[in-house]
Amino acid sequence: MWKEQREFDCIVVGGGPAGSTFARTAAQGGLSVLLLEKDRDIGVPVRCGEAVSDAGLRIFFEPNPRWIASTITRIKLVAPNETVVEFDLSEKGYILDRRIFDYDLAEYATKAGAVVVTKAYVDGLLIEDDKVVGVKGTHIGERFEKRAKIVIGADGVESRVGRWAGLETTCKLKDMESGIQKTVTGIDVHEHMFEFYLSKRWAPGGYLWVFPKGKNKANIGLGITGSYAKDGKAAQQYLDEFLEWKYPQASVLTTVVGGIPVAKSVKEMVSDEIMLVGDAAHTVNPV
Repeated sequence: MWKEQREFDCIVVGGGPAGSTFARTAAQGGLSVLLLEKDRDIGVPVRCGEAVSDAGLRIFFEPNPRWIASTITRIKLVAPNETVVEFDLSEKGYILDRRIFDYDLAEYATKAGAVVVTKAYVDGLLIEDDKVVGVKGTHIGERFEKRAKIVIGADGVESRVGRWAGLETTCKLKDMESGIQKTVTGIDVHEHMFEFYLSKRWAPGGYLWVFPKGKNKANIGLGITGSYAKDGKAAQQYLDEFLEWKYPQASVLTTVVGGIPVAKSVKEMVSDEIMLVGDAAHTVNPV
């Protein structure tokens, strides 16, 4: 059991795609790996538009049909003056079911030999002689401390691991988008086409997307530059107005919100015994 094992070669904090993929790769290389995820279930909550290119996915995995909600072959762009441009994509993309995708990636990590633990909330690093030597936290009400030769911060855009280690991870307000997405049903969408709205009317400083998950279901969301929220109009207001205008008949299944860093990746992703990956390192592709 992981609680009896005091030290690992590698501890990964965060069970999203970056964390699970790192854990899998490290375990395949023969390292002892512990992955700690604060939430009850891997893949929940989903804070993602769920779009990915086929080529990007294949860098790491052979696409599994059970991950894919829609295959995308076409794109639609709506300009600020409402000019519409549509064209076929040079390569196909997918809208994923991230709950299934994330779960499978964590399972791949365990099959490679990593230990995955959920409901494990990391609240600090173990530091000795100014070096990171492990993590500490709580698992179902019990305190734990685990040592490691390297700690991987895969704890998302709000990452604390890097900050605890002294890495500069702050993001300027102008470089942080305020994002919201609703999964809606009961609408008419082209199930094989991305839609993007590029307009201050709907998403000042960003864009709005419609990502189909079948004929009558889609992820509809937007990101706006944080400075625009100062005017008293939040991202949710913009999205609600779009839905009322475009899809008044829509029924909302889920709502997710979060920050989206759109500047360059953090300057220092690696330090002694610490590494940041994924959103924690601001390696976000906002397009």
